[in-house]
Amino acid sequence: MEQLTAQTTKSLVLFLQNSYGIFIRPYITYRSLVKSSHAGQVFPLFLIIGVYFFFAGVIRHGLHPFIVAKSGIKISAAAFMTYAIVVFAIYSIGLLLKGKGNLKSISLAWAYSLWPTLIWFYVTSATYLLIPPPRTSSFQGQLFSYLFIALSLALFFWKGVLYYLTLRFGVQLDLRRIIIASTIIFPVGIGYSLLMYSLGIFRIPFI
Repeated sequence: MEQLTAQTTKSLVLFLQNSYGIFIRPYITYRSLVKSSHAGQVFPLFLIIGVYFFFAGVIRHGLHPFIVAKSGIKISAAAFMTYAIVVFAIYSIGLLLKGKGNLKSISLAWAYSLWPTLIWFYVTSATYLLIPPPRTSSFQGQLFSYLFIALSLALFFWKGVLYYLTLRFGVQLDLRRIIIASTIIFPVGIGYSLLMYSLGIFRIPFI
């Protein structure tokens, strides 16, 4: 019991440290992150992601427990499947390009790269709840739109940085091979996103 408590505490501390680190010093954090052997540190992040999908289900379907539970489980399963597919794809392409990464380091790196995605989805759902469309063309409405676009661009840039660091440290690729890997990953990612959309699972992919 004491060992379990110690491991849980260590996971939580690492999660908080690295979550803070990828925001203020992502380069340094990722260099140490990929060397970590403590995989349990990403469990709190996955828990927060799972909670979001149930939260989104309430916004979309209202307080209907069965429908919300069914929707939350389906989308959560799809999101974690997507995570596994992306990790395996990065690992496979890394091997193809003679990278030296391993599945554990890539899994940790990509898990933390989900923070910008998660924040964007939470903000989008919260604003939909607080300021539902249609939104007016008033000064307040336009200001909200500009702020939302600015936030989206900032999160997109942050996501791009974490994607680069995942390939740089998780797979140990140089810039040339990262560009080559991206020419493979991006088209496949777009195709996968369109598939998820056509199946009615994600309007915007949780990647």
